[in-house]
Amino acid sequence: MTHPRVPHLLKIAMFKDLPRESLNRLAEASGLQSFGAGTYLFEEGGEPDFVYCLVEGSVALMSDSSPNAVPIENFAAGETVLLPAAVLGLPYLLSGRAITNGKCLLIPANKLRSLIDADGALAAQCARALSRHWRLLVGQIKELKTHNAVQRLARYLVTQAGAQKGRSTLTFATSKRDIAGMLGIAPETLSRALKKLKPHGVESRGETLTIKAIEKLELIASGPPDIAKPH
Repeated sequence: MTHPRVPHLLKIAMFKDLPRESLNRLAEASGLQSFGAGTYLFEEGGEPDFVYCLVEGSVALMSDSSPNAVPIENFAAGETVLLPAAVLGLPYLLSGRAITNGKCLLIPANKLRSLIDADGALAAQCARALSRHWRLLVGQIKELKTHNAVQRLARYLVTQAGAQKGRSTLTFATSKRDIAGMLGIAPETLSRALKKLKPHGVESRGETLTIKAIEKLELIASGPPDIAKPH
């Protein structure tokens, strides 16, 4: 018999390919919880009691839970938040704040560790997820060390545009201050970077941004640091 929470687990990328037996064991251990926008699911320094699997909504990892906290990374529905802390049993390095209303599956960290020890398929999926986290972290460190603010912004915009080519219009669900935090720059530096991209076809009005040619931004994002300078 399939556990009633298995359909929720199937929405989580890390678990959707697991055998039915593994899904049932995870479903039995988990609980479904709703959260409201602005709610802190966990705070920096707290013990990792749960793994948070986002069924609906999105969550931002914040530097801390203060009013001046800086956003580090966003997680959307289908993703698992801070698996490394739960697997290692170490305190959270960041705080998690809900961007929107949503629902998440909570899996007790100690139960997850026991299931990983006993279930090879689950252990393999966790290893893949942790490997992806590692690659993401290395990529972010590389970008911080090798790309200036204009290039980081250009790369962010290209990523937000997805598979679009040519002209594109983007509307941001988060503030420019939060975008600056995710790029590792100050808000005023973001404003200057937007002005430097204007001659290259980027127009910003409030939370809406128009790009005349995605391909031109791709060149800036991957080119030498001085490529966005006017010639």
